Amino acid sequence: MRGAWGWVGVLLLGLSLGLAQSRLEELQRQAQESQRLLRLQQQRVEQLNRELANLDVATQQQLAELRRLEGEITRLERERAELTRQIDLLEAQKKQAETRIAGLQRELRGLQGRLSALLRSLHRERAGRYLPLLRAESFTDLAVRSRWVGTLGRHQTDLMERIRNTVRRLEEERQRLELLVNTLTERRAERQERIAALAQNRQAVRLTLARLQAQRAGRQVILRETLQAQAQLRAELRGLQERIAAELRRIAEERRREEERRRREAEERRRRELAAQREQELQARRQREEASVPRELVGALMFPLRGGRVAEAYGYLGNDWQTLQGGGPSSPIVAAADGVVIDSLFIANLGYTLTIRHSDRLATQYVNVLEPQVAVGQRVSQGQLIGYTGGGVLIPSDQMWFRVIFIDETGNFRYVDPSRYY
Repeated sequence: MRGAWGWVGVLLLGLSLGLAQSRLEELQRQAQESQRLLRLQQQRVEQLNRELANLDVATQQQLAELRRLEGEITRLERERAELTRQIDLLEAQKKQAETRIAGLQRELRGLQGRLSALLRSLHRERAGRYLPLLRAESFTDLAVRSRWVGTLGRHQTDLMERIRNTVRRLEEERQRLELLVNTLTERRAERQERIAALAQNRQAVRLTLARLQAQRAGRQVILRETLQAQAQLRAELRGLQERIAAELRRIAEERRREEERRRREAEERRRRELAAQREQELQARRQREEASVPRELVGALMFPLRGGRVAEAYGYLGNDWQTLQGGGPSSPIVAAADGVVIDSLFIANLGYTLTIRHSDRLATQYVNVLEPQVAVGQRVSQGQLIGYTGGGVLIPSDQMWFRVIFIDETGNFRYVDPSRYY
Protein backbone atom coordinates (compact mmCIF):
# COMPACT_ATOMS: atom_id res chain seq x y z
CA MET A 1 0.00 0.00 0.00
CA ARG A 2 2.84 2.36 0.78
CA GLY A 3 4.28 1.62 -2.65
CA ALA A 4 0.93 2.48 -4.21
CA TRP A 5 0.79 5.77 -2.32
CA GLY A 6 4.37 6.46 -3.35
CA TRP A 7 3.42 5.80 -6.92
CA VAL A 8 0.49 8.18 -6.59
CA GLY A 9 2.83 10.85 -5.20
CA VAL A 10 5.27 10.32 -8.05
CA LEU A 11 2.38 10.47 -10.51
CA LEU A 12 1.09 13.73 -9.05
CA LEU A 13 4.58 15.18 -9.05
CA GLY A 14 5.03 14.03 -12.61
CA LEU A 15 1.77 15.68 -13.59
CA SER A 16 2.85 18.92 -11.90
CA LEU A 17 6.24 18.85 -13.54
CA GLY A 18 4.59 17.93 -16.83
CA LEU A 19 2.32 20.95 -16.65
CA ALA A 20 5.28 23.15 -15.74
CA GLN A 21 7.23 21.68 -18.62
CA SER A 22 4.30 22.33 -20.96
CA ARG A 23 4.11 25.96 -19.80
CA LEU A 24 7.85 26.30 -20.27
CA GLU A 25 7.69 24.82 -23.77
CA GLU A 26 4.86 27.19 -24.67
CA LEU A 27 6.83 30.19 -23.39
CA GLN A 28 9.91 29.02 -25.29
CA ARG A 29 7.80 28.60 -28.43
CA GLN A 30 6.46 32.13 -28.01
CA ALA A 31 10.00 33.43 -27.44
CA GLN A 32 11.23 31.67 -30.59
CA GLU A 33 8.33 33.14 -32.57
CA SER A 34 9.13 36.61 -31.20
CA GLN A 35 12.79 36.18 -32.15
CA ARG A 36 11.77 35.09 -35.65
CA LEU A 37 9.51 38.14 -36.02
CA LEU A 38 12.29 40.33 -34.62
CA ARG A 39 14.71 39.00 -37.25
CA LEU A 40 12.13 39.70 -39.95
CA GLN A 41 11.64 43.23 -38.60
CA GLN A 42 15.42 43.77 -38.57
CA GLN A 43 15.65 42.59 -42.18
CA ARG A 44 12.81 44.95 -43.07
CA VAL A 45 14.59 47.85 -41.31
CA GLU A 46 17.82 47.11 -43.22
CA GLN A 47 15.91 46.93 -46.50
CA LEU A 48 14.15 50.24 -45.78
CA ASN A 49 17.47 51.88 -44.91
CA ARG A 50 18.92 50.67 -48.21
CA GLU A 51 15.88 51.98 -50.09
CA LEU A 52 16.15 55.34 -48.30
CA ALA A 53 19.85 55.54 -49.16
CA ASN A 54 19.06 54.82 -52.82
CA LEU A 55 16.27 57.41 -52.77
CA ASP A 56 18.66 59.96 -51.22
CA VAL A 57 21.20 59.33 -53.98
CA ALA A 58 18.50 59.61 -56.66
CA THR A 59 17.16 62.78 -55.01
CA GLN A 60 20.62 64.37 -54.92
CA GLN A 61 21.10 63.51 -58.59
CA GLN A 62 17.76 65.06 -59.50
CA LEU A 63 18.57 68.17 -57.40
CA ALA A 64 21.92 68.52 -59.18
CA GLU A 65 20.15 68.14 -62.54
CA LEU A 66 17.54 70.71 -61.47
CA ARG A 67 20.25 73.19 -60.44
CA ARG A 68 22.04 72.61 -63.74
CA LEU A 69 18.84 73.18 -65.73
CA GLU A 70 17.97 76.31 -63.76
CA GLY A 71 21.48 77.64 -64.27
CA GLU A 72 21.28 76.93 -67.99
CA ILE A 73 17.84 78.55 -68.20
CA THR A 74 19.12 81.62 -66.30
CA ARG A 75 22.11 81.89 -68.66
CA LEU A 76 19.88 81.59 -71.74
CA GLU A 77 17.43 84.13 -70.35
CA ARG A 78 20.32 86.57 -69.82
CA GLU A 79 21.48 85.92 -73.38
CA ARG A 80 17.92 86.39 -74.64
CA ALA A 81 17.65 89.69 -72.71
CA GLU A 82 20.98 90.83 -74.13
CA LEU A 83 19.88 89.89 -77.64
CA THR A 84 16.61 91.77 -77.11
CA ARG A 85 18.58 94.81 -75.95
CA GLN A 86 20.84 94.62 -79.00
CA ILE A 87 17.84 94.14 -81.30
CA ASP A 88 16.14 97.19 -79.78
CA LEU A 89 19.36 99.19 -80.20
CA LEU A 90 19.71 98.08 -83.81
CA GLU A 91 16.04 98.82 -84.46
CA ALA A 92 16.59 102.33 -83.07
CA GLN A 93 19.67 102.75 -85.27
CA LYS A 94 17.73 101.43 -88.25
CA LYS A 95 14.92 103.90 -87.55
CA GLN A 96 17.49 106.73 -87.27
CA ALA A 97 18.99 105.69 -90.61
CA GLU A 98 15.53 105.51 -92.19
CA THR A 99 14.74 108.95 -90.77
CA ARG A 100 17.99 110.39 -92.19
CA ILE A 101 17.33 108.66 -95.50
CA ALA A 102 13.86 110.19 -95.61
CA GLY A 103 15.26 113.66 -94.77
CA LEU A 104 17.99 113.37 -97.39
CA GLN A 105 15.50 112.17 -99.94
CA ARG A 106 13.34 115.21 -99.22
CA GLU A 107 16.38 117.46 -99.49
CA LEU A 108 17.34 115.68 -102.70
CA ARG A 109 13.89 116.27 -104.13
CA GLY A 110 14.16 119.96 -103.16
CA LEU A 111 17.58 120.22 -104.82
CA GLN A 112 16.22 118.44 -107.85
CA GLY A 113 13.38 121.00 -107.98
CA ARG A 114 15.80 123.94 -107.69
CA LEU A 115 18.12 122.41 -110.26
CA SER A 116 15.21 121.90 -112.62
CA ALA A 117 14.22 125.56 -112.17
CA LEU A 118 17.81 126.57 -112.81
CA LEU A 119 17.93 124.48 -115.96
CA ARG A 120 14.72 125.98 -117.17
CA SER A 121 16.12 129.41 -116.45
CA LEU A 122 19.33 128.55 -118.32
CA HIS A 123 17.29 127.25 -121.17
CA ARG A 124 15.41 130.48 -121.39
CA GLU A 125 18.65 132.41 -121.10
CA ARG A 126 20.13 130.20 -123.80
CA ALA A 127 17.21 131.18 -125.98
CA GLY A 128 17.79 134.82 -125.27
CA ARG A 129 21.49 134.76 -124.49
CA TYR A 130 21.85 138.33 -125.29
CA LEU A 131 19.14 139.50 -123.00
CA PRO A 132 21.41 139.36 -119.91
CA LEU A 133 23.83 141.53 -121.72
CA LEU A 134 21.15 144.05 -122.30
CA ARG A 135 20.18 143.90 -118.65
CA ALA A 136 23.74 144.00 -117.37
CA GLU A 137 24.90 147.35 -116.49
CA SER A 138 28.44 146.56 -117.51
CA PHE A 139 30.60 143.83 -118.93
CA THR A 140 31.93 143.06 -115.50
CA ASP A 141 28.46 142.54 -114.22
CA LEU A 142 27.76 140.27 -117.12
CA ALA A 143 30.85 138.17 -116.44
CA VAL A 144 30.03 137.90 -112.80
CA ARG A 145 26.47 136.84 -113.59
CA SER A 146 27.63 134.26 -116.05
CA ARG A 147 30.17 132.69 -113.60
CA TRP A 148 27.61 132.73 -110.80
CA VAL A 149 25.08 130.79 -112.88
CA GLY A 150 27.74 128.18 -113.82
CA THR A 151 29.01 127.90 -110.27
CA LEU A 152 25.50 127.56 -108.94
CA GLY A 153 24.77 124.75 -111.40
CA ARG A 154 27.97 122.87 -110.52
CA HIS A 155 27.33 123.39 -106.78
CA GLN A 156 23.81 122.01 -107.07
CA THR A 157 25.05 119.04 -109.07
CA ASP A 158 27.84 118.25 -106.57
CA LEU A 159 25.42 118.60 -103.67
CA MET A 160 22.98 116.21 -105.27
CA GLU A 161 25.75 113.69 -105.90
CA ARG A 162 26.86 113.87 -102.28
CA ILE A 163 23.29 113.44 -101.11
CA ARG A 164 22.85 110.44 -103.39
CA ASN A 165 26.06 108.91 -102.04
CA THR A 166 24.94 109.55 -98.49
CA VAL A 167 21.53 108.02 -99.20
CA ARG A 168 23.22 104.98 -100.76
CA ARG A 169 25.48 104.55 -97.73
CA LEU A 170 22.58 104.98 -95.36
CA GLU A 171 20.55 102.44 -97.34
CA GLU A 172 23.42 100.00 -97.15
CA GLU A 173 23.72 100.63 -93.42
CA ARG A 174 19.97 100.13 -93.03
CA GLN A 175 20.17 96.82 -94.89
CA ARG A 176 23.12 95.77 -92.76
CA LEU A 177 21.23 96.70 -89.62
CA GLU A 178 18.18 94.80 -90.87
CA LEU A 179 20.33 91.72 -91.49
CA LEU A 180 21.78 92.03 -87.99
CA VAL A 181 18.30 92.41 -86.52
CA ASN A 182 17.13 89.30 -88.38
CA THR A 183 20.18 87.33 -87.22
CA LEU A 184 19.76 88.42 -83.64
CA THR A 185 16.03 87.69 -83.84
CA GLU A 186 16.79 84.18 -85.04
CA ARG A 187 19.32 83.74 -82.24
CA ARG A 188 16.76 85.03 -79.74
CA ALA A 189 14.14 82.61 -81.08
CA GLU A 190 16.67 79.77 -80.81
CA ARG A 191 17.37 80.78 -77.21
CA GLN A 192 13.63 80.86 -76.56
CA GLU A 193 13.21 77.34 -77.95
CA ARG A 194 16.08 76.07 -75.81
CA ILE A 195 14.60 77.81 -72.77
CA ALA A 196 11.21 76.16 -73.44
CA ALA A 197 12.85 72.73 -73.84
CA LEU A 198 14.89 73.20 -70.67
CA ALA A 199 11.81 74.43 -68.83
CA GLN A 200 9.99 71.26 -69.89
CA ASN A 201 12.94 69.17 -68.67
CA ARG A 202 12.96 71.17 -65.44
CA GLN A 203 9.25 70.41 -64.94
CA ALA A 204 9.91 66.70 -65.50
CA VAL A 205 12.80 66.80 -63.02
CA ARG A 206 10.61 68.59 -60.49
CA LEU A 207 7.91 65.92 -60.90
CA THR A 208 10.51 63.17 -60.49
CA LEU A 209 11.92 64.96 -57.47
CA ALA A 210 8.46 65.28 -55.92
CA ARG A 211 7.81 61.58 -56.55
CA LEU A 212 11.14 60.64 -54.95
CA GLN A 213 10.41 62.86 -51.96
CA ALA A 214 6.96 61.27 -51.59
CA GLN A 215 8.51 57.80 -51.76
CA ARG A 216 11.13 58.81 -49.20
CA ALA A 217 8.44 60.18 -46.88
CA GLY A 218 6.47 56.94 -47.25
CA ARG A 219 9.56 54.84 -46.52
CA GLN A 220 10.29 56.96 -43.46
CA VAL A 221 6.75 56.38 -42.15
CA ILE A 222 7.10 52.62 -42.73
CA LEU A 223 10.55 52.66 -41.10
CA ARG A 224 9.21 54.54 -38.07
CA GLU A 225 6.33 52.08 -37.71
CA THR A 226 8.70 49.13 -38.16
CA LEU A 227 11.06 50.47 -35.51
CA GLN A 228 8.13 50.94 -33.13
CA ALA A 229 6.97 47.38 -33.80
CA GLN A 230 10.54 46.17 -33.33
CA ALA A 231 10.80 47.95 -29.99
CA GLN A 232 7.48 46.41 -28.92
CA LEU A 233 8.69 42.96 -29.98
CA ARG A 234 11.91 43.44 -28.02
CA ALA A 235 9.90 44.41 -24.94
CA GLU A 236 7.65 41.37 -25.38
CA LEU A 237 10.71 39.16 -25.89
CA ARG A 238 12.31 40.51 -22.71
CA GLY A 239 9.08 39.80 -20.85
CA LEU A 240 8.98 36.24 -22.23
CA GLN A 241 12.62 35.68 -21.34
CA GLU A 242 11.96 36.88 -17.81
CA ARG A 243 8.95 34.55 -17.55
CA ILE A 244 11.03 31.66 -18.92
CA ALA A 245 13.77 32.37 -16.41
CA ALA A 246 11.21 32.51 -13.60
CA GLU A 247 9.62 29.26 -14.81
CA LEU A 248 13.03 27.58 -15.00
CA ARG A 249 13.80 28.72 -11.47
CA ARG A 250 10.44 27.43 -10.28
CA ILE A 251 10.92 24.07 -12.01
CA ALA A 252 14.45 23.81 -10.62
CA GLU A 253 13.10 24.58 -7.16
CA GLU A 254 10.37 21.95 -7.52
CA ARG A 255 12.92 19.40 -8.68
CA ARG A 256 15.21 20.34 -5.85
CA ARG A 257 12.38 19.86 -3.39
CA GLU A 258 11.44 16.58 -5.03
CA GLU A 259 15.03 15.39 -4.96
CA GLU A 260 15.22 16.38 -1.32
CA ARG A 261 12.00 14.55 -0.62
CA ARG A 262 13.17 11.47 -2.46
CA ARG A 263 16.49 11.65 -0.67
CA ARG A 264 14.72 11.70 2.66
CA GLU A 265 12.47 8.87 1.56
CA ALA A 266 15.48 6.90 0.35
CA GLU A 267 17.15 7.37 3.70
CA GLU A 268 14.00 6.28 5.41
CA ARG A 269 13.76 3.21 3.20
CA ARG A 270 17.38 2.36 3.86
CA ARG A 271 16.74 2.59 7.54
CA ARG A 272 13.71 0.32 7.18
CA GLU A 273 15.70 -2.13 5.10
CA LEU A 274 18.33 -2.32 7.83
CA ALA A 275 15.67 -3.34 10.29
CA ALA A 276 15.26 -7.06 10.56
CA GLN A 277 11.58 -6.80 11.08
CA ARG A 278 11.17 -5.05 7.70
CA GLU A 279 13.25 -7.72 6.11
CA GLN A 280 11.15 -10.45 7.70
CA GLU A 281 7.91 -8.79 6.63
CA LEU A 282 9.21 -8.37 3.09
CA GLN A 283 10.27 -12.04 3.00
CA ALA A 284 6.92 -13.13 4.35
CA ARG A 285 5.11 -11.04 1.75
CA ARG A 286 7.16 -12.58 -1.00
CA GLN A 287 6.39 -16.02 0.27
CA ARG A 288 2.69 -15.24 0.38
CA GLU A 289 2.83 -13.82 -3.14
CA GLU A 290 4.66 -16.87 -4.39
CA ALA A 291 2.12 -19.12 -2.79
CA SER A 292 -0.74 -17.17 -4.39
CA VAL A 293 0.66 -17.10 -7.91
CA PRO A 294 -0.98 -19.69 -10.15
CA ARG A 295 1.54 -22.24 -11.32
CA GLU A 296 0.48 -21.88 -14.93
CA LEU A 297 1.66 -18.21 -14.91
CA VAL A 298 5.21 -18.93 -13.78
CA GLY A 299 7.61 -18.52 -16.71
CA ALA A 300 4.87 -17.13 -18.96
CA LEU A 301 6.51 -13.73 -19.61
CA MET A 302 9.28 -12.75 -22.02
CA PHE A 303 11.99 -10.33 -20.93
CA PRO A 304 10.53 -7.02 -22.28
CA LEU A 305 13.76 -5.16 -23.16
CA ARG A 306 15.75 -6.59 -26.01
CA GLY A 307 19.41 -7.01 -25.18
CA GLY A 308 18.77 -5.62 -21.69
CA ARG A 309 19.35 -6.62 -18.12
CA VAL A 310 17.94 -5.98 -14.66
CA ALA A 311 19.54 -2.81 -13.25
CA GLU A 312 17.53 -2.61 -10.00
CA ALA A 313 15.55 -5.50 -8.58
CA TYR A 314 11.93 -5.33 -7.57
CA GLY A 315 11.64 -3.84 -4.06
CA TYR A 316 14.92 -1.92 -4.27
CA LEU A 317 14.51 1.15 -2.03
CA GLY A 318 10.89 0.13 -1.64
CA ASN A 319 10.07 0.44 -5.36
CA ASP A 320 7.21 -1.62 -6.73
CA TRP A 321 8.85 -1.95 -10.15
CA GLN A 322 11.88 -3.56 -11.70
CA THR A 323 14.36 -1.18 -13.39
CA LEU A 324 15.60 -2.66 -16.68
CA GLN A 325 18.75 -1.41 -18.45
CA GLY A 326 18.86 -1.44 -22.28
CA GLY A 327 21.80 -1.57 -24.62
CA GLY A 328 21.64 2.18 -25.30
CA PRO A 329 19.26 5.13 -25.73
CA SER A 330 15.94 4.25 -27.42
CA SER A 331 16.26 0.53 -26.77
CA PRO A 332 13.41 -1.54 -28.27
CA ILE A 333 10.60 -2.64 -25.92
CA VAL A 334 8.54 -5.75 -26.68
CA ALA A 335 5.30 -7.17 -25.25
CA ALA A 336 6.04 -9.69 -22.45
CA ALA A 337 3.12 -11.88 -23.54
CA ASP A 338 0.04 -11.96 -25.74
CA GLY A 339 -2.60 -9.48 -24.66
CA VAL A 340 -4.57 -6.28 -25.27
CA VAL A 341 -3.35 -2.69 -24.73
CA ILE A 342 -5.72 -1.27 -22.14
CA ASP A 343 -4.06 2.08 -21.30
CA SER A 344 -1.58 4.59 -22.75
CA LEU A 345 -0.79 7.57 -20.49
CA PHE A 346 1.71 10.34 -21.25
CA ILE A 347 3.51 12.12 -18.37
CA ALA A 348 6.08 14.71 -19.43
CA ASN A 349 8.75 13.63 -16.92
CA LEU A 350 8.06 9.89 -17.22
CA GLY A 351 7.18 9.52 -20.89
CA TYR A 352 4.43 7.17 -22.01
CA THR A 353 3.17 4.42 -19.67
CA LEU A 354 1.67 1.41 -21.50
CA THR A 355 -0.49 -1.19 -19.73
CA ILE A 356 -1.19 -4.58 -21.37
CA ARG A 357 -3.64 -7.10 -19.93
CA HIS A 358 -2.67 -10.70 -20.68
CA SER A 359 -5.39 -12.56 -18.80
CA ASP A 360 -7.96 -12.15 -16.06
CA ARG A 361 -5.19 -12.54 -13.50
CA LEU A 362 -2.13 -10.86 -15.07
CA ALA A 363 -1.17 -7.47 -16.60
CA THR A 364 2.15 -5.72 -17.31
CA GLN A 365 3.12 -2.04 -17.29
CA TYR A 366 5.95 -0.32 -19.19
CA VAL A 367 7.13 3.16 -18.04
CA ASN A 368 9.43 5.61 -19.97
CA VAL A 369 8.24 4.73 -23.48
CA LEU A 370 9.42 7.25 -26.09
CA GLU A 371 6.49 6.91 -28.49
CA PRO A 372 4.12 3.92 -28.48
CA GLN A 373 4.03 1.76 -31.57
CA VAL A 374 0.64 0.36 -30.51
CA ALA A 375 -2.72 1.93 -29.64
CA VAL A 376 -5.26 1.36 -26.87
CA GLY A 377 -7.52 -1.58 -27.72
CA GLN A 378 -4.96 -3.16 -30.02
CA ARG A 379 -4.15 -6.86 -29.51
CA VAL A 380 -0.43 -7.62 -29.37
CA SER A 381 1.53 -10.85 -29.45
CA GLN A 382 4.44 -11.90 -27.30
CA GLY A 383 7.69 -10.30 -28.52
CA GLN A 384 5.91 -7.66 -30.64
CA LEU A 385 7.61 -4.24 -30.68
CA ILE A 386 5.51 -1.77 -28.71
CA GLY A 387 7.93 1.20 -28.41
CA TYR A 388 11.39 2.46 -27.40
CA THR A 389 12.90 3.76 -24.18
CA GLY A 390 13.59 7.43 -23.49
CA GLY A 391 10.23 9.20 -23.30
CA GLY A 392 10.71 10.95 -19.92
CA VAL A 393 13.28 13.21 -18.27
CA LEU A 394 13.38 11.68 -14.79
CA ILE A 395 14.37 8.24 -16.10
CA PRO A 396 17.52 7.71 -18.19
CA SER A 397 16.81 7.23 -21.89
CA ASP A 398 18.24 3.70 -21.88
CA GLN A 399 16.15 2.44 -18.90
CA MET A 400 12.57 1.34 -18.32
CA TRP A 401 10.42 0.66 -15.27
CA PHE A 402 8.66 -2.67 -15.60
CA ARG A 403 5.73 -3.73 -13.41
CA VAL A 404 3.76 -6.95 -13.20
CA ILE A 405 0.22 -6.57 -11.89
CA PHE A 406 -1.47 -9.59 -10.30
CA ILE A 407 -5.28 -9.56 -10.08
CA ASP A 408 -6.98 -11.82 -7.51
CA GLU A 409 -10.44 -13.38 -7.62
CA THR A 410 -12.09 -10.31 -6.11
CA GLY A 411 -10.66 -7.97 -8.76
CA ASN A 412 -8.10 -6.33 -6.46
CA PHE A 413 -4.62 -5.90 -7.89
CA ARG A 414 -1.15 -5.65 -6.50
CA TYR A 415 2.33 -5.30 -7.93
CA VAL A 416 4.49 -8.43 -7.75
CA ASP A 417 8.10 -9.27 -8.50
CA PRO A 418 8.44 -9.59 -12.33
CA SER A 419 11.44 -11.93 -12.04
CA ARG A 420 9.14 -14.80 -10.98
CA TYR A 421 7.25 -14.66 -14.31
CA TYR A 422 10.19 -14.91 -16.75
